[in-house]
Amino acid sequence: MQSSYNLGLVAFSLVVATLASYTALDLADRISLLAYARTRQMWLAGGALAMGIGIWSMHFIGMLSFSLNIPIGYDFAITGYSLVIAVLVSWFALHVVTLDRLKISGLLAGGTLMGLGISGMHYVGMAAMLMKPAIQYDTTIFAASIVIAIAASTAALWLANTLRLAGPNHLMRKRVGAACVMGVAIAGMHYTGMAAADFPVGSICGAAGGIKPQWLAMAVIPFSIAILVVTLLLSRLDARAAFLSNSITRLNEQIDRIQGPAR
Repeated sequence: MQSSYNLGLVAFSLVVATLASYTALDLADRISLLAYARTRQMWLAGGALAMGIGIWSMHFIGMLSFSLNIPIGYDFAITGYSLVIAVLVSWFALHVVTLDRLKISGLLAGGTLMGLGISGMHYVGMAAMLMKPAIQYDTTIFAASIVIAIAASTAALWLANTLRLAGPNHLMRKRVGAACVMGVAIAGMHYTGMAAADFPVGSICGAAGGIKPQWLAMAVIPFSIAILVVTLLLSRLDARAAFLSNSITRLNEQIDRIQGPAR
């Protein structure tokens, strides 16, 4: 069956993947500095939700860029399952990169599990179309998409952990560069997975009466951008508040030391 892509949405999906990656890097650095376990868990949960929505949004924006010459829709429940997978994978990723020490074995195991999770999100999202007959996948390209997901996830975990432990010199530049690499890798997995899909001639979308692509686009695009931007702002504001609090504490300690001898 003939298909085509909207190049504007393809480019936008890459932007969202990069923004989600940058948010993840920023949150990893912020969470690692938190001393209280309860606060860390709150930021992990919030960060996983924001990062998961970002990765999931990239996937569905990529799906929206893809069109067939038949009506297309998405099953609501299966679409929701794919979002849950994205959030769980994001929680796991943030948890791994904020550990005090990330060993090679942990990096490889974490990258593999995260890659399989992202692949699962992608193919569950594809299944939400309920195509009849079912989508057929080229075995070689299908396997390549999973390998790309695992390699990209391992690289992302390594980059996030490396940047977290690096010094402050050119940190913003390094983080933007790493986010671009991660964004391209995430998008690469998605479009490789799409290339593996074959829609037989005469196929129909069983979910054509479900969520319409137009409505999904109107909901996903602004919502995902808003979630990621708000999360970044909250992270920056919280970091600034913590910096000011520590500065005041150090100033009070200096005043006490100066006044101590005078007393």
